Amino acid sequence: MTGGAGATSVELTVRLQRGLRVACSVIVLAILFGLNLPNLVAGRAAYEPEWVGFAGWGVLVVVAAADAVLVARHRSWEWIRLPVAAGVLAVAVEMSVALAPAALGGPPHVTLGSIGWFGVLLLPRGRELVAFLLLHLLLMLGLLVAVGRTDQLTLVAFGISAVGVTSFQLAFAIAGTALRTVARQAGQAAEEEAAARTAEDLAAVVHTDREARYAELRAVALPLLEGMAAGTAPPADPAVQRAAASAAARLRRIFAEERDGRDPLAAELAELIDIAERRGVGVQYSERGERAVPPRAAMRDLLGAAGDALHAARGSARVTLAGVPGAVVLGVVTDGVPAGFAASAPDVGVSAVEAGGTTWVEARWAPRS
Repeated sequence: MTGGAGATSVELTVRLQRGLRVACSVIVLAILFGLNLPNLVAGRAAYEPEWVGFAGWGVLVVVAAADAVLVARHRSWEWIRLPVAAGVLAVAVEMSVALAPAALGGPPHVTLGSIGWFGVLLLPRGRELVAFLLLHLLLMLGLLVAVGRTDQLTLVAFGISAVGVTSFQLAFAIAGTALRTVARQAGQAAEEEAAARTAEDLAAVVHTDREARYAELRAVALPLLEGMAAGTAPPADPAVQRAAASAAARLRRIFAEERDGRDPLAAELAELIDIAERRGVGVQYSERGERAVPPRAAMRDLLGAAGDALHAARGSARVTLAGVPGAVVLGVVTDGVPAGFAASAPDVGVSAVEAGGTTWVEARWAPRS
């Protein structure tokens, strides 16, 4: 459930970023065709030669179209964004240099107000965008100085135009950053809510399972205790002793269930023990030491060896799950003869020793360093 919440968080962020990219792409294309093209056609005589303006505008259209294709394919510019941004800036400088000095800052100077949007399009990182916008403005200001247009009216008009357009572009970028932050916080809230729901569902499942186990235990233990009290089940009777040992083992595992829920090996081993006990085998179970969680393949071999030994047990078995330095050891002592389980995982070894009608099986997972 938590993984699903994580996917929801990522999906929310991806959708928002895609929406921002679509909006920016639409803005750029609208400016290119709705504002720049009419001004370029009307003021084409201000370019020397005239084709420079249209060629530069065509390059910008190609970049905007390429971005639209990337958006449609759910892809981004990745590392190539910086070279493309540098190329766009070079196109803006080339078109500005080709303009007559009197046309700089006027309607034919189409890149002055539009080139910053390419920065928003290509450079989502704040520092890169600010550097791009500042560099563009400094280059345009340097060009005005180079052609001698340093009168107060021209500089004030340039400043008003630059601040007005750039502030709008920065506002759009800042709004995008704020929305991404909101999306991230919303995703985290969704993850926390899903985790809470998962914990509640898990608690309900554990409670129901425990109630079923306690009911089963009562069905076994109460008649046994009543029999002992009434004298019909003498404690010296081996059958009574086996039944008492089985009930005690089940009770110990119920008390350890909270830990077993975080230990898949112990939880699955408990299932194998339950199966053996349902066949009438008295199983003593113990754990010791801190254990790492084996990978699935190793866990499958450990449980396979234990299951083989428990299946061979005729009346009693002793199971020990231990954590030792650098390994997890699962041992089973049984009064039967196992078929002989062969491990397939490279880090698991299985050994068996038989003596006097008793078989000791050890499965050891020792991960290689």
